[in-house]
Amino acid sequence: MANSFSRTCRALEGDSSGYALLAWALASVILCAWLAWFALVEVTVVEVSQSARLEVERAAHPVAAPIGGRVISTSLRLGKKVGAGDVLMELDAKTERLGLQEERARLTTIPPQLAAIERQINDREQAAKRSRVAASSAIEQARSRHREALSTARYAEENYRRVRQLAASGRLSEIEALRIKTDADKAKAAADALSSEIVRLVASADQSAHSDHAAMEELRRESAKLQGQVEISNAVAARLRQNIEKYVIRAPVSGKVGSVSPFDVGAFVNIGGVVGSIIPDGKLKVVAEFPPARVLGRVQAGQSARMRLDGFPWAQYGSVSLKVDRVAAEIRNNLIRVEFIPDSQNHERLFLQHGLPGTVEVAVEQTTPAMLALRAAGQMLTKPVGMNIQIASAAP
Repeated sequence: MANSFSRTCRALEGDSSGYALLAWALASVILCAWLAWFALVEVTVVEVSQSARLEVERAAHPVAAPIGGRVISTSLRLGKKVGAGDVLMELDAKTERLGLQEERARLTTIPPQLAAIERQINDREQAAKRSRVAASSAIEQARSRHREALSTARYAEENYRRVRQLAASGRLSEIEALRIKTDADKAKAAADALSSEIVRLVASADQSAHSDHAAMEELRRESAKLQGQVEISNAVAARLRQNIEKYVIRAPVSGKVGSVSPFDVGAFVNIGGVVGSIIPDGKLKVVAEFPPARVLGRVQAGQSARMRLDGFPWAQYGSVSLKVDRVAAEIRNNLIRVEFIPDSQNHERLFLQHGLPGTVEVAVEQTTPAMLALRAAGQMLTKPVGMNIQIASAAP
């Protein structure tokens, strides 16, 4: 027993406190370093998006059928490069094509009819011109004969006046005077007949002119009617061509076919049915959505960010460096849309394309961990405390 106690006393005498002091000193240094980092060193505060994806600068264009019909041909293939206006799908438009063929056939028959009517109008005009010239000549001849007959009648009248004086004095027989009077009456009657002939010729010329004018107006009316039919047929043909064009589905923009609906030849497409989509050519951008309280007033154009793609582990492939391009001012579905521009020189190992999903982290500020801790504590203290107050209604 005494031997054991002596060994214990010698162990206590050989024991030193240097190791404990060294441990306490090391712990103190670590604690001071941590406190210095906690209070003085600034760290980057980032905001993480709820969703993000790569998109082209222009939105993808859905390709919809403007009219319903049966598919007779299609060239939609995933990943196919197309140009604006290229035919992607064609629907059956047999009825419209038959109508267009009918209008074209009608149009081919109208020009010969118009040409025939124009020739008739020209012939009528020439005949009317010749008829006017002949009528004018006949009227002029009748007027000349009428003037001659008037001169003869005046001479006969003057001769009868003188003969009557001689007959009254007995120097000329009554029979001779009666003969001369008869000749004067005949001359006057001939002059009156020529005057009536002039009136008849003028009336006949007017009637012929009116008849020619009416006939040419009828021909012109028929020509105008045919020309109207041409205009109507052209309008109907244009409408049918426009309707036929609706059965041809074309690419709205140049780009690549991003999606294809299962419409094979013989399938029926309803009006407005989406048959695929075209991803336009252009640079890529990143579109992310954040809670409004996290980004409004804190995220501005030009800030740096990074995107971690879901399909490429960031520990192996790294992340995509971004710059904030635009921040939406309106809240949609309780989220704010933010657009980013990728750094083209920082993703050589990544195959970026439209539709890749991921997560975006935006650097919003530089602050110390102590400030972050105080901010978190302040937010916890300022949270409203909910109270359940029950109001009992007293019975009267």
